[in-house]
Amino acid sequence: MEICKEDLLRINKGFGGNLRSDSSLDFAFDRMKNSRIGLYKKLAYLWRAILVDHPFSDGNKRTAAFVAFVFADAKGLLVDRDLLLHHIVSVAKKNVIEIRNIEWRLKNAIKGN
Repeated sequence: MEICKEDLLRINKGFGGNLRSDSSLDFAFDRMKNSRIGLYKKLAYLWRAILVDHPFSDGNKRTAAFVAFVFADAKGLLVDRDLLLHHIVSVAKKNVIEIRNIEWRLKNAIKGN
């Protein structure tokens, strides 16, 4: 996935947010450099950082949705929009921290043609 921290900050700023804490984002971007883990798992780390750790003052869920749509578009995958939005709210509300669980949710909502 081709997204950097500066891109994410710019995306969130478009939703009216500002960075409050970047330690979990730094961890997620560090994990994304690992070539041994799959794309969905990389996205799961980023989602956990955004949805559970709330690094932005506003727009965390919108930022997570935008990143997922960009991911799907770049890979030519289809998104079940309603299911994706359900998973975003669920992960944020329930503070889901298990990467496997988040990865499963992403695979469930974003699939190939």
